[in-house]
Amino acid sequence: MTGPNQGFADAVARFRAELDAAVTRARRASAEGRELSAAFRRDVHRHASRQSAVDEQAPRPVAPHDPDDDDFSQHQILFHGG
Repeated sequence: MTGPNQGFADAVARFRAELDAAVTRARRASAEGRELSAAFRRDVHRHASRQSAVDEQAPRPVAPHDPDDDDFSQHQILFHGG
């Protein structure tokens, strides 16, 4: 087929081939991204599980006791020290 539309038909065929190749590359990249993301989530979950186990074993720090925290009456709040 060597008519006036042959050049257009060739261009369309090249475009479709390039488009198919681009879609294939995009699908591969997307699959790799999903695999990487899943591996990252697994690692984060594994590390978080380990850290929570360590946190459960460690003694919790106790805040120092402040006697001023015991009395919440209005008099103590408005007139501190009395």
